[in-house]
Amino acid sequence: MAIARIAATVFLPLPLLFGTAVAAMAACPQELAVYRGADGIGALEFTGGGAGMHSEMRLIFTGVEPVTIYLSHDDELDQAVAMLPLNCPEGDVTGAELAACLVYEGPVYAIDRDSKAAGLPVTGNDAAETLMLPGLASALWGNPQFDGAGPKDRPAELFEISGCQE
Repeated sequence: MAIARIAATVFLPLPLLFGTAVAAMAACPQELAVYRGADGIGALEFTGGGAGMHSEMRLIFTGVEPVTIYLSHDDELDQAVAMLPLNCPEGDVTGAELAACLVYEGPVYAIDRDSKAAGLPVTGNDAAETLMLPGLASALWGNPQFDGAGPKDRPAELFEISGCQE
């Protein structure tokens, strides 16, 4: 019985602390959220918006230069779309030039605790717990645009919130 009381005293606060940490991260605004790959490979860090863009993220892999993913709202799909250009020409580019250097383009989904997909929360709203970028792994892994300096391991497509830049 004494062991059970000691265990209850020692172990009960841990779930409470965990719940507090999750709640604190959930209160993080989407534009300040930091995510890690669900498999431990890679990270996403929101960096604010650029001209005409919903927001930007930096995609980070160990041993690889960070790259910027631009987010915009697709009115036809009514959701955020991610675009990752790499080695694009400087200045104004044509649609054909952009298409030639676009490594990844796809929707961004927020996945909740019940595994339901929704759109990316808008600026100022609480950050999503998990983000999914479908097709990111196949678009990045071994892509010749990285000129041999891309991710060494298969990149994640699911990213879990790991912090807030506040």
